[in-house]
Amino acid sequence: MGQMIDEEDCEICIPFDQEWIFTYGDLVTLLLCFFILLFSMCRTDVEKSRQISESFKSMPPGSPFIFSGQSSNLDKASKELEQLDVPDDVSINASKAGVEVTFSKTVAFEQGSVSISEKAKKTLIKMLPIIGQMQNNIEISGHTDESDSNQKYPSNWELSVARASVIAAFLESKLIPVDRIQVAGYGDSRPRFNPDTAYKRNLNRRVQILLLPE
Repeated sequence: MGQMIDEEDCEICIPFDQEWIFTYGDLVTLLLCFFILLFSMCRTDVEKSRQISESFKSMPPGSPFIFSGQSSNLDKASKELEQLDVPDDVSINASKAGVEVTFSKTVAFEQGSVSISEKAKKTLIKMLPIIGQMQNNIEISGHTDESDSNQKYPSNWELSVARASVIAAFLESKLIPVDRIQVAGYGDSRPRFNPDTAYKRNLNRRVQILLLPE
């Protein structure tokens, strides 16, 4: 019958003093079970994940993330607007606020005028097939420069609102629903550039059409 050998009398026995490893193993096992449980309870919105992924794919390398998946229609509109043949003083920019089309200098209005130019009309007509099929609201804002003046409008505030209203009326005449259109006038309170030269003042005189996220 075999006999128990005391560790002190065993010549080949190696002392084991790392009992902590058993506690560590139990802890790792419990954590694994915990994360498996969390994963099994997780519900992934597949459609939203796909939309976010598509938003990333549509941007050139190094571009910041602009739109969420819910605004993928704005991403599409931005691309289509950028492909239009428009005057040099019409710029198109996408940001978190939406897609902004800016008519700078005299491309939309002559200094002190509220009569929309033929160039602006032609550009807006080119934009209609894109913005007309969307449901997004449209914010039209007028901006003047310090030297703008009009006898009919005693202040730049009123002049800027009048210009934005003219653009809004033109879009409405082309069957853009009026409940999608918002109008604002900021006078010369939001200049893009320091108005220390005539060129910069011309750039500050502008009308902006902003396609808002849904």
